[in-house]
Amino acid sequence: MKIMVDILTPKQALFLGELSRRLEGAGHEVFRVTRDFKETIRMLRMNGLRANIVGSHSITLKGKLQESLRRTSKLANMMLKLKVECVVGFSSVEAARAAFGLSIPYYCISDSPHAEAVSRLTIPLSSKLFTPRIIPKEEWVCYGIDPSKIIHYNALDPYVWVKDFKPDPQYLRRHGVDPESRIITLRLEESFAAYLMNMDGDWRSLPYRVLDRLLREDCRATIVVLPRYGEHMTRLRRYGGRIVVPRRMIYGPALLASTSVFIGGGGTMTAEASMMGVPAISYFPAGPTRVESYLQGRGLLRRLTDPESIVEQTMDWLTDEDYRVECKRRASALLGEMEDPLDVILRNIESTDPEHPK
Repeated sequence: MKIMVDILTPKQALFLGELSRRLEGAGHEVFRVTRDFKETIRMLRMNGLRANIVGSHSITLKGKLQESLRRTSKLANMMLKLKVECVVGFSSVEAARAAFGLSIPYYCISDSPHAEAVSRLTIPLSSKLFTPRIIPKEEWVCYGIDPSKIIHYNALDPYVWVKDFKPDPQYLRRHGVDPESRIITLRLEESFAAYLMNMDGDWRSLPYRVLDRLLREDCRATIVVLPRYGEHMTRLRRYGGRIVVPRRMIYGPALLASTSVFIGGGGTMTAEASMMGVPAISYFPAGPTRVESYLQGRGLLRRLTDPESIVEQTMDWLTDEDYRVECKRRASALLGEMEDPLDVILRNIESTDPEHPK
């Protein structure tokens, strides 16, 4: 088949990047597309993949709508020109709408029923939805998809790229981080995602209050902060050399392998840390998500949303070697229970007749 794979985020560059390679290995012709979003393009390059850039990312509601409409039209034209028979994406609004309008099967992957805006615009248009087993079908049916189209896999998405990861200490040194030091990694939240843009509260200032408290504690650790946007960089400049902000994009698992404590405002890297056995705290503003709750239940994650509690827990874990060993044991057991989600997705794509999608 001729298959279009739409890759919109760094996580998708890892998950869909590997899926696209396997599709090619199975003899399919794959067309990778992405949008003009710096982190995604860098992750694709880091992963040795090329993709056609179609459209761009915006941080305003008006901009998101306008860019989405333009991108939908461009993708539809590409699908026609390339004679695409199947489209795969992670709740890609534009890919779903274009494929549906052209009667091309759209296979959606998602672990985020909390992302209401994109779910409402993609789930009802999906020929099949692939999702972790920990998310009940009922959480998807409310968006208008028939339960028979929902296919569960017994895994969390980061399994694809963390299961066989081998750390390289020299990689961190090239990014200005000493892998032998105690490291606190702070990943800032996805401030301009649709599900956070209009959310009330002082969550935007929370990570900076955490940093202020950690620095006052003199925690004797290297604090690595991973921003997402220029607005984050602007606020981080006041810390100067007291924190490390990598100048180049750093591969998450490589940093997490040497991290003593992880503090996350998003979803993907928090799950990565937990599944790698790194003591992890989530302050995800829109949480707890299904994935977070599951990882908490497995003893691999704590959810805290006030700076004092986050710093107190971080300081406790920073020198607790026994707890880190226990986290590694729990994470290893968890990974051992999981299946490869790409096998499930590939098997289902290949079993579908593109002329008569179910």
